[in-house]
Amino acid sequence: MQRITGSERILTEFPDYLRDESRLIASHADALVWPLSEDDIRDALADARAHAWPVTVSAARTGIVGGCVPLHGGMILSLDKMTMLSRLNYDLTHDSWSLVCQPGALLCGVHESAENLFRFYEPLWPADAQKNIQLARQRGVRLFYPPDPTELSATVGGSVATNASGARTFKYGPTRPYVRRLRVVLADGAVLDIPRGAVRASHGMLRIPDSLIALPTGHSYAIPVPSYSMPATKHCAGYFASPDMDLIDLFIGSEGTLGVISEVELLLLPRTKERLSVTAFFPSELRALQFVNELRSAIRNGTLDIEAIEFFGASALQLLRLRRTPSDSAIPEIPHADAAIYTELAYHEGALDEAFSLLEHYLVCCGSSADDAWAGLDDNEIKKMKLFRHAVPETINQIIAERKRNLPSLHKIATDLAVPDEHLQDMITFYHEQLIAAGLEYVIFGHIGNNHLHVNILPRDQDELLRAKILYRRFAEKAVALGGTVAAEHGIGKLKTSFLEAMYGPAGVAQMRAVKEALDPHYLLGRGTLFSPPSSD
Repeated sequence: MQRITGSERILTEFPDYLRDESRLIASHADALVWPLSEDDIRDALADARAHAWPVTVSAARTGIVGGCVPLHGGMILSLDKMTMLSRLNYDLTHDSWSLVCQPGALLCGVHESAENLFRFYEPLWPADAQKNIQLARQRGVRLFYPPDPTELSATVGGSVATNASGARTFKYGPTRPYVRRLRVVLADGAVLDIPRGAVRASHGMLRIPDSLIALPTGHSYAIPVPSYSMPATKHCAGYFASPDMDLIDLFIGSEGTLGVISEVELLLLPRTKERLSVTAFFPSELRALQFVNELRSAIRNGTLDIEAIEFFGASALQLLRLRRTPSDSAIPEIPHADAAIYTELAYHEGALDEAFSLLEHYLVCCGSSADDAWAGLDDNEIKKMKLFRHAVPETINQIIAERKRNLPSLHKIATDLAVPDEHLQDMITFYHEQLIAAGLEYVIFGHIGNNHLHVNILPRDQDELLRAKILYRRFAEKAVALGGTVAAEHGIGKLKTSFLEAMYGPAGVAQMRAVKEALDPHYLLGRGTLFSPPSSD
């Protein structure tokens, strides 16, 4: 295990480990370690305990809420060298496939390897895993990992720790239901091996049996289950809670505060349908919302199978028009329109014409046309449309980077809120009214299928930045009042801890603290993430 000590050396030689994609930067860290195995993780935690160092778990550092920024110093435990895809499993009883991997494996690697049926790993894997690959090949099975986080350079461990989601969450849900097993190293060095379904809460408690403690430390663990309610939306704010919750779900979305993930087993699904990707343009945002409602109705009726629905508001399209150059392959010429919807439609072979005909009917009913739409059938065409979607935040970041040259403290304010279906229009109206009244520059885009739109505010000076922060708080309070969440996919981290209390209240946060203290009473892991340690209150 490689180990670097000394604050000055880390700051000079490894400054990237003191920051992530948020604007947060730590001033120092006492140690930086790169474990290669579960035993290395245990050794690193033992070293941290001996020095009374807090531990910040890190990997790809793609988060935007400061979760892997070591604001309290101590040890940075980076999992970015634990990248192995270890084996493909097949469960004959349930006819299901799963992939075992280390936490530092990149999501893009998981997707690409599944697409080619792990042919590069086949020679390296044990005989039984090789037989599973051969079985899949003989059956003509096409495996894929359904969660589709926008940032594919993120790691498996990071996506599990944040219950990450993306465009396909609309149909398939977030990361949580695809985690079949976890190995987790607790702050005291105990190792848990947790298969889904092994332990459920009873009478308000989760008790970890000895059978799940692969490497014990002599401690027993009884965890109080919080009594707060989870919103009925896409959501990843704070610890998961349900009266009969599965133990494994406690660690998914816990943002590195309850244990260090050392191994993950992910459910893979066989793809049985083809995909059609369409970007359609509309004369107004209202007509685009009408189209979304038509798609929802078609899904309920079973007439269309939709995997993703993404939104581009008028400001997003205008932003891309201004950026576009004739040679820009990521941004084709954009038709005159005030809104666009990107959707992925799944269909059985031979049923494309029927599916597209119905989609075209809905387009015409909502003031659009298939003639102006972009459509793609193969993976390359679908990837091009995803590049178009990614061009929106990339362009925003370029604008902010230019403004930071004159005012280094400037940064964008990007929301991560979601509301129930029936309140989507209310929330969009509220966004526009408040932003226009405040005179702020903004762009709206994102996962409209889950009522999870990103509002990006682009301040031009310090006064606008302050007003944008105040407005974000107002947006968060509105989302909570409508039954929504303050964090739909990016988590709480260290930047949005006040939002956690706005959502759950002091009593709810106190219940989360009780969970934390049952597993990590000294706040060794992820100090400052979700909430501050008691001594800092």
